[in-house]
Amino acid sequence: MPLRDLARRLGRGNDAAVARAPILSFGSWDALPETEHVVQICHPHWRGVRTAAYAFRFPVIECSDLTVWGAALASDMRAAGIDTVVIQGWPPGSAAFVDEAAKVGVRVKCVLHSSPAQHGAERGEASVVDEVLSLAARGRLAAVGMVKEGVADAFRAAGHRVSHVPNRSPELPEVNRLELGPGFHLGVFAAPFWRKNVVTQLLAIGLLDGATAHVMDRPSVGYLADIAIIEHRQLPWEEFMDLQGSVALNLYVTLTECHPLTPVESYLLGVPCLISRTSGLFKEDEELYDMTTTDRPDEPWAIAEASIALLQRKDEAVSRARTWIEWSDGVARSVWEEFIR
Repeated sequence: MPLRDLARRLGRGNDAAVARAPILSFGSWDALPETEHVVQICHPHWRGVRTAAYAFRFPVIECSDLTVWGAALASDMRAAGIDTVVIQGWPPGSAAFVDEAAKVGVRVKCVLHSSPAQHGAERGEASVVDEVLSLAARGRLAAVGMVKEGVADAFRAAGHRVSHVPNRSPELPEVNRLELGPGFHLGVFAAPFWRKNVVTQLLAIGLLDGATAHVMDRPSVGYLADIAIIEHRQLPWEEFMDLQGSVALNLYVTLTECHPLTPVESYLLGVPCLISRTSGLFKEDEELYDMTTTDRPDEPWAIAEASIALLQRKDEAVSRARTWIEWSDGVARSVWEEFIR
């Protein structure tokens, strides 16, 4: 059943079902160029994975439940001449979609955006990886990529066929700088759960005189009450870029990471971003790596001191980071082109 027919059927007396219909970045199947044979699928609410998918510059389908929409999507893909779909991040129902795609002759590949540290702490992350690797071993998935550097090598050593597929850098919209008021403004825009380390970073900001922290969602931690924190809630990506580009410094000192795009966005916006040494960002430029990272992500004073040091070399850091990002994007583009073949 075509997607529009399924949406019409589900929508009879059920507006919520229509609201959850997949979003096509290309508008409609009729608008998709005949020369296009590869599309991607991602979850609309997984911001980092969604940004990564769009950064590859291939058509994207945003879908939160492939159990409901998988059959219709597979049918529409086949009718549009699509022969390969890359699932980014494995949304709910992805395994069922793999079966539906096989019925109509569309091959499926997958790129995973998690690290082994998460697999050991979050059962859901581990079960996703196990499911994906099982499908690949049975020939149901044509290829599996992993974003975190070095992890693909480790998985291959453990007997699994995977490849390293790094993220490309996103294309940013035109940014409107915001007037945030007097003082010193910093962004901590990660979601407030354990591996994003938001509370520790906010404590670090509390050590800086006259500093105000900007967050998406304020952690439910009472002892942060006297730290100046402005909560913005979840913003559309374009508005988020405006905000991220308006602070003096962004912090993304997380406890486990793959190929994070928030720091990449920040440097492309001209704003330095302090990160932890949990990813491969900037490591080919030893001096840049040293000035933009801290190896003590759970120590507020270390984060505060590294933030001040980074700000003192802001212009150099931004310039060198942009050079590295351009180089890294070229590598990622070549890897992606090989992966989708």
